[in-house]
Amino acid sequence: MNLTAGTYKIDNRTLPWQIKWNSLRSLPQLSNKENKGVAAVFSGFVGSELIIAGGTNFLDKMPWEGGKKNWERVLYCVDIDSGEFQWKMIPDFLPVPVAYGVSIQLEQGVLCIGGCDADRCFDEVFFIYKENGMFRLSNDWPSLPVPLANATGALLDNKIYIAGGQEEMIEENATNHFFVLDLDNKDKGWTVLPAWDGSARGYAVGVAINKGKNAGFYLFSGRDYRSSGYVEILTDGHMFDPVLNSWTQLQGTFSVMGGTAFAQTGDVVFLGGVTKLLPGSYHHPGFDNILRVYDPVAGVFVYEEILSFPVPVTTNIAKWKNNFYITSGEIKPGMRTPSIYRGRILPVRK
Repeated sequence: MNLTAGTYKIDNRTLPWQIKWNSLRSLPQLSNKENKGVAAVFSGFVGSELIIAGGTNFLDKMPWEGGKKNWERVLYCVDIDSGEFQWKMIPDFLPVPVAYGVSIQLEQGVLCIGGCDADRCFDEVFFIYKENGMFRLSNDWPSLPVPLANATGALLDNKIYIAGGQEEMIEENATNHFFVLDLDNKDKGWTVLPAWDGSARGYAVGVAINKGKNAGFYLFSGRDYRSSGYVEILTDGHMFDPVLNSWTQLQGTFSVMGGTAFAQTGDVVFLGGVTKLLPGSYHHPGFDNILRVYDPVAGVFVYEEILSFPVPVTTNIAKWKNNFYITSGEIKPGMRTPSIYRGRILPVRK
């Protein structure tokens, strides 16, 4: 049973861009109580409005104290371009409490795929958008072939790829599912594709690179787990080439389970992750707060930086213009953060 992720080599390089970080106004109070944040949310942009919907937290006690996980229906929204950063809330926006799904940013809003509550996983797919000044939900989307939570996914050439996850909450087994939905032919539904040559996994990191010789869907890390109690942190990486309809295993070791990532000028930028599974407690050291940059062509990490704040896991990156936002998340087992961190990508002046 491998509970600790491996190491990796850094081939340092001067990047043509840099990130300027800011901590923005935290999520607002709920029912006049301090907002403890949410993990495993749906998030993204509807126009210039950042939205965060659903998710889980522990309201009264931590899990090691016997606390019960709380599942949310709330939608938070804030207009990034207004300059005021004033949160608004719709308390019962989602039809049911849901978390641990996949968020895909589309032109008009956020597509929310799968997820679960305390009892079951969902195959539903719904779209959050705005019409006549009001946020709305559309269910006019094909369901997944199976219920799926803790999967990962990305949008590549107008096709949505979904990988891994689990089908049940009682018998929690990681899978090697790999599905695609062609947005140009969405009425045909999801297509089952060949899986990568590697372990089943949930809590993996998925990234799409849309241009260049390294274009494809990338799958990193995650963990393999079984209802028997078996669990292994995975550190492998794989790339799916949609032209060849085949996978290639990547060079390198990727200790990024549960973290987030995005593509930047052909490279992959990783934020945080879990390198070791430790029991939850107030003395837990927290998760990885390292930013790493991986060059898929060279097959090496080319940059590493320790960030000054606790980088959440089980959350998303929402991108707007040259900014990206880490949308709440989990900073220790059971402990969420209400903080929203913005990274602004700026060119390096020569």
